[in-house]
Amino acid sequence: TYIVMDNQIYGLTKGQTSPRSEAGFKTKSTPQGSIEPSLNVMEMALTAGATFVAQSFSSDLKELTQIIEAGINHKGFSLINVFSPCVTYNKVNTYDWFKENLTKLSTVEGYDPSNRMMAMQTLMENNGLVTGLIYQNTAQPSYQELVKGYSEKPLVQSDLNMDQKMFDELVAEFM
Repeated sequence: TYIVMDNQIYGLTKGQTSPRSEAGFKTKSTPQGSIEPSLNVMEMALTAGATFVAQSFSSDLKELTQIIEAGINHKGFSLINVFSPCVTYNKVNTYDWFKENLTKLSTVEGYDPSNRMMAMQTLMENNGLVTGLIYQNTAQPSYQELVKGYSEKPLVQSDLNMDQKMFDELVAEFM
């Protein structure tokens, strides 16, 4: 599970634009405004075949907790983007701005997070400003399940002892 705290700016470097800053966004390092459009990470994740894509708002702890738990329990890679306003360097995308502009997917009638095309269309129609479970594919096996010889049993609990014949064969491979 990969959780991204997204504040649309590089706050730790004193407020430089980030790939998530909107075109025209002005900072100390870009006084004329960012010349590039904002990168839509959720659309990229869907296009790349991610099987769990979700987004939340840092002030909605109930939804955020549910999404993180679902991401951890998902078999395979989970991407969770969290809108987290930078109160120091981003005076545009504030808490109030997000509260006015975010759409909760749980309120969208007929929304189906198992439908990848619907997920992509919804992201595009809302400029990526949605929260909730955007997409989840539970039918696709995880990477680990596709790896030959993979076991759910942790390696630390595996029997790593080998008999003399196995040892000799292993050593012979390197001679």
